[in-house]
Amino acid sequence: MKIPRRSRNLNILPQEIRIGNHTIAMRGQRIPHVKILRAIEECSGLPAGIVSIYRANVLPFQTRTIRLLGRKNSATIIYSLLGYEVVTGYKRIQCPDHVTARYIRLFSEIGCRSVKLPYDPTVTAQLIPQLESALEKIKQTVREIFPGNLRLQSYVIRHIYSIIRRDIEFS
Repeated sequence: MKIPRRSRNLNILPQEIRIGNHTIAMRGQRIPHVKILRAIEECSGLPAGIVSIYRANVLPFQTRTIRLLGRKNSATIIYSLLGYEVVTGYKRIQCPDHVTARYIRLFSEIGCRSVKLPYDPTVTAQLIPQLESALEKIKQTVREIFPGNLRLQSYVIRHIYSIIRRDIEFS
């Protein structure tokens, strides 16, 4: 009997996942993305996750809304004569400084439709290292959980990003 194409890689999933001191049981062939994200945030050694940093340090300040592409895309920062540009897909977003460009690139890569940007660039400068390290910790932990299976890694990261997007949009 031939195994359906979609089900070929499902037997590769482990029975349980260990993240720090957390053990997450896999039920059947379903991956508990929310539990994985919460365990990564708790065990990362960072003060908070992306959503909690955004809620606590961006939303209380006076902000402006930047419209983004709304899809998970790789974004690049280009230096031009008038400042910096973040290029994501077909959209180019003008930025006055490198810190703002990094902030917009981070949320473009997650796939947010819009993001609140503080008017004060010093606030953004304080936040961006925390946000980038939290995002890198998520990617690194997913790579450690599912080594050798790039397709599964990108699947889990994509779903974790969708959870982060949803939480940011409802903030």
